[in-house]
Amino acid sequence: MGMRILMIGAYPLEPGVVRGGIESATSTLVPALAARDDVDAVTVLRFHQGDALTSYRREGPKVEVHYLPGQRRLRTVSGSFRDLRRARKLVAQVKPDVVHGQEIGLYGDIAQRCSRQSVVTVHGVTFTDVKSDALDDGSLRGRLRDRLIRRVERRVLRLAKVVVSISAWDSQVLDLPIRGTRVSIPNAAGAEFFALAPSQPTPPTLLFAGVFTSRKNPVGLVNAFARVHMSVPAARLSLVGPQPDLNYLALVRDRLRTLGLQGSVDISGLVDNDRMLAEIANARAVVLFSRQETAPTILAQAMAAGKPVVATRVGGVPEMVQDGETGFLVDSDDEATLADRMVKLLVDQELALDMGRRAHEVALERFTATAVAELTVQAYRKALA
Repeated sequence: MGMRILMIGAYPLEPGVVRGGIESATSTLVPALAARDDVDAVTVLRFHQGDALTSYRREGPKVEVHYLPGQRRLRTVSGSFRDLRRARKLVAQVKPDVVHGQEIGLYGDIAQRCSRQSVVTVHGVTFTDVKSDALDDGSLRGRLRDRLIRRVERRVLRLAKVVVSISAWDSQVLDLPIRGTRVSIPNAAGAEFFALAPSQPTPPTLLFAGVFTSRKNPVGLVNAFARVHMSVPAARLSLVGPQPDLNYLALVRDRLRTLGLQGSVDISGLVDNDRMLAEIANARAVVLFSRQETAPTILAQAMAAGKPVVATRVGGVPEMVQDGETGFLVDSDDEATLADRMVKLLVDQELALDMGRRAHEVALERFTATAVAELTVQAYRKALA
């Protein structure tokens, strides 16, 4: 008999439309798990806030996805009690061997409260010194919510049977007593990204893909691109990603107008997988100027596609990118150095192609779905031991 797995967490609300790194990671991992002979079934539970197109979808003979309405009020204060009750009903129905929570907040808490054989994956750590854009908004309510989430994260890490770190960096900041087993497993990039390699020569275009927030710092990237545009007038920048904060989006647009870059910078919101593949294929390099990261999925996808990466030396990024080999690393908020590294790749197509080839080789070793699924099943076996 093979394993029966229940995965709780962010998952695409509709096929081919991915919102953020966790959805990308789960939607890549699930079919790779289902392809294994030692896995009988994978059930995915995704809570939603009225934006799901269906309540149930089957994705192949082994995979089914349940979209349940999530608790709207007092989720954090009540420990997401209503969501927990719905999850337990599904557990009773599918009888999983392992329950896997895809983060260490409320989803991870529900996972470990549903089963003693719980696995949780750390996709970000709120209780570090870095403030969370999504939680602590400076208000009394935001500070309270932030404090409660931190308490939940600590409890999840203490009680989960297996804790999966997606980078060595988050292993270092998880300095709390963890009773279970800690393992390291990177997020996978889908086979469709590997299929883009080897990269072909491209126009002088740079790609940012991520949520428009101050943590991702697209405003700082725009400032650096203004310097790039002076050296390479034909250069273009494509900014792609969800835009949850309209005020921040307005700040980005205002900065573009001030710098006179409207004709050289394209802004797109959430795009489907086909469009993202096209954006990566067209880019000379993928750029992230974040102030804090764990292990961004977009970097793994770019490397899989044979693209060099320019990113900040924060969180787990230095574990993914070899400075001067598979891309460039810069300090956060160092706009001048960021601009210099982008120019190097824009004026030297052969350098970009060479770095991209090496990045692809690293991705083949670390970020294939098959390899990540193998490590994940090993983690499940530890949870069952």
